[in-house]
Amino acid sequence: MASRVGCFGCHGPGGRVGKRNPRSFKGYIPPWRGRDFNELVRDDEELRRWILDGKIDRLESNPLARYFTGRQVIQMPAYRDILNDEEVEALITYIHWLQNQEL
Repeated sequence: MASRVGCFGCHGPGGRVGKRNPRSFKGYIPPWRGRDFNELVRDDEELRRWILDGKIDRLESNPLARYFTGRQVIQMPAYRDILNDEEVEALITYIHWLQNQEL
């Protein structure tokens, strides 16, 4: 499912390798595991919002964070009208599984 909707195009094969993203805070889209991802997404509800809406309120309400998220070349798309609830939960489960794998 993540492959079908294009997630791996930005988060790399299996969600393991980020893609370059000019004008973003760190210059790339983080993979779904590792320090950068864990700094961006604090909990499952934020991850769910990011998947569904393409953004999360905590970053949008911070002027500095909003500056970088708004100007980055590759924007996170909103999947609200693309993924159903079961698919979103399956993606979150996969991300948790990936984060628990050894590097």
